[in-house]
Amino acid sequence: MNPSLRARAAGFTLLEVLVAVGIFALFSAMAYGSLLRILDTRDRLETEREYWRGLSLSLMQIEDDLAQTRPRTVRGTDGLERPAFRGQPVDSRALGDPSLEFTRGGQIVLGDGARSDMQRVGYRLRDSTLSRLVWPALDQPVVSEPRAAPLLDHVEELRVRFYAQPGGWVNAWPATTQTGAPIANNALPAAVEMTLKIEGRGEIVRVFRVKD
Repeated sequence: MNPSLRARAAGFTLLEVLVAVGIFALFSAMAYGSLLRILDTRDRLETEREYWRGLSLSLMQIEDDLAQTRPRTVRGTDGLERPAFRGQPVDSRALGDPSLEFTRGGQIVLGDGARSDMQRVGYRLRDSTLSRLVWPALDQPVVSEPRAAPLLDHVEELRVRFYAQPGGWVNAWPATTQTGAPIANNALPAAVEMTLKIEGRGEIVRVFRVKD
């Protein structure tokens, strides 16, 4: 047999091995890049899913609270009567009032005692976080701080409007009548429009019907 043929039959040449290694490295790099893109896409999809899930749950909570609004006034820490429903533009001060504060019912009452199913709840934007507030009692003692539960992060702006019948949309509640007289403390708006401006996602506008 020809010596060159015997050498080729004995194995691969160095050049062939280098070419094979190069091809393998190329395909490995392509596969690794595709894997990174798949993982990055999966992470983005998971982030989006968590965002929309959190937003949906937050809006459902707000809708449930407003659907259970009750015309029950309360006593503030100063002993004065506060309206059943209060709404105003965002107050960025540390001790500022929340944008929404109202009495709601429909809470589950455990035990045999004759306890009310109502509670005082509210919503406040502070440090780019929208939180739900719950007061420990309807008529608030001298020292009474609400418990805050964060709902949404990265909220740049919160705007609220209130629909008065008649009178249309107003920026604060309690509103005034068409004659300029204030309405009753236990009056409720017909609807609440809430606009949330979220970082990197634009504005989300929802209108919630308030319980009659």
